[in-house]
Amino acid sequence: MSLKLNYISGNPRANKILVAAQLANVDVTSQLLEWKDLETPEFLAKNPLGKVPVLETPEGVLTESNAILQYVVRGTPLVGANEFQQAKVKQWLDFASGEIEPSLIQLLLPVFGHFPINPAQATTAHADLDWKFRVLDAHFAKNQYLVGDQLTIADINLASYFQGIFQFLYGEDDRAKLVNIVRWYKQVSELPAFLNLFGRTRFTKKPFPALQFAGHHGHEHHEKKEKKEKQPQQQQQKQEKPKKEEKPQKADDEDEEKPKKQVCEFDTLPPSTFNIDDWKRQFLASKDQAAEFQHFWNVFDSQGWSIWIVKYIKAEGEGKVLISFRNNCNGFLQRADPHFKKWAFAIHGVYGDVPNLEISGAWIWRGVDVPQYLKDHPTFEYLQLTKLDATKPEDRALFEEYWLQQTEDESKVQGLTARALYYFR
Repeated sequence: MSLKLNYISGNPRANKILVAAQLANVDVTSQLLEWKDLETPEFLAKNPLGKVPVLETPEGVLTESNAILQYVVRGTPLVGANEFQQAKVKQWLDFASGEIEPSLIQLLLPVFGHFPINPAQATTAHADLDWKFRVLDAHFAKNQYLVGDQLTIADINLASYFQGIFQFLYGEDDRAKLVNIVRWYKQVSELPAFLNLFGRTRFTKKPFPALQFAGHHGHEHHEKKEKKEKQPQQQQQKQEKPKKEEKPQKADDEDEEKPKKQVCEFDTLPPSTFNIDDWKRQFLASKDQAAEFQHFWNVFDSQGWSIWIVKYIKAEGEGKVLISFRNNCNGFLQRADPHFKKWAFAIHGVYGDVPNLEISGAWIWRGVDVPQYLKDHPTFEYLQLTKLDATKPEDRALFEEYWLQQTEDESKVQGLTARALYYFR
């Protein structure tokens, strides 16, 4: 049976299908697409909605990831051992798409910079997920998997959601309340097939910064409000006791008590002669990028900006599968605070050969130190940062090598072939 899956690299809906196929020993050919391909007449003939994944089979075309998921592993225990279990599998597939996904979209898409965070919606979405996760945690207290003691596609599907939840939204304090879900998730996410497609999960210590500003978890705000209102009796009496020669409170004092507007660290730096926006446009539009670097070193302000090599410290066993490592690299850039793009420019990618792939890149950013934007990144502890000296020929050459060697599967940087390259801009 010939099956071809059309998808864009990094698509979690496609990844869950490929995980299930590996577990069921079903051969599925990958047809990797770009976003522009989804608008072509050829692809729209397969799916008029212009969405992926799309599965081509000898019997015709299938769309919608859950339908594809069930079709690919039909007849195997992954869809349930009997009719009742098969119905339970469908129940949990619907639970994930109907009960979890709507709230998750409200929280994850702002993290990836697709639209601004809405504090009210974020608080509501968190509260909604909280109580549903309590129900789910109670289920896993009595069951090893979603459907009894047998791994099914329902587990693979739900785990694909929880990767984003645990990497960006639910920190250590949140996970401590969901011990049964965490136990179940680690069991599924550490399967070799899951690791191959989704990569190793980086459990965040705290929620992504953007969500902290929005107000993380409505019940936490309620608790803080109660604590503030229930001040100790002695403190209240002290406040009510009139002071001697008390002067009328000035309006300025009231203003001082109000929370100050958060100031971007880069806004406090002295003005710089180097304009990163101008350089981005000029470099990307140029037909001779090597010549552009001669100009770059003349205009670069090393007092107001700095250049760096950023490398990913991979764990044991990582870097063996190109698709999953590409997803890892792309995910790192997506997780960066979108506001950082105003102050930075980078070429970042996957280099080397299977099974020893590496992730690294050349970066320009405002200031001469590591910015808070990067320190707040969920995977900061796995980064190796090397500051380059713009006055040293060898450092200039290394920096240029990253920027000028950009032909995938041909160009080499420090002897490693460029396999997948991305801009951060």
